[in-house]
Amino acid sequence: MISRRRLESRTPNHQRSQYWAAGVRQSQTAFDERALAVFQPDILIPIQYLSTYQRRYNLDPERVLMLAVLQDAVVCFQEYLGSTCKRKMALYTDAEQWLLNDDRSYLFSFENICEALGFESGYLRQGLLRWKDAVLARNKGRHNRKRLAS
Repeated sequence: MISRRRLESRTPNHQRSQYWAAGVRQSQTAFDERALAVFQPDILIPIQYLSTYQRRYNLDPERVLMLAVLQDAVVCFQEYLGSTCKRKMALYTDAEQWLLNDDRSYLFSFENICEALGFESGYLRQGLLRWKDAVLARNKGRHNRKRLAS
C-alpha cells in the first residue's frame, strides 16, 4: 500500500496557504464588490447611446450621390461579369467602360468621383481588374474540368 504524505508548506504562515502567490492577498469584500460591479447600470445619455449608430463621416448629399454611383458601377461590374443576358451584359460593359475611362471632363466621371470621395482611382481600378482576372481564371479552370468530365 502506498502511503500518502501530507504536503506541508515551507512558509511559517499556514493560515493563508490559499494565497500562495505573491500579491494575491485580497479581502473577500473587495472581491465581492468587483463581482457585483458587473451588474451595476451604465449611465449613458441618449446622445452617447445613439452616437454608436451614426456615421462617423457626415457626407454632403452630393457626395452621397457620388458614392451611390460608384457603388452601382462596382456592383454591376462584379455581379454581371460573364453573364449571358443581354441586359446584364450591357450593364457590365457600361460599368467597365466607365471604370476604365480617364476622362475628367464631366462631373460624375470615375476620376472626379474618386477624387471627391478621397479614393485613389488608380488603386481602385487596379484592384477591380485584378479581381476580374482572378474570377476569369477560376471560371476557366472550372470550364476546363467540366469539358474533361463530359
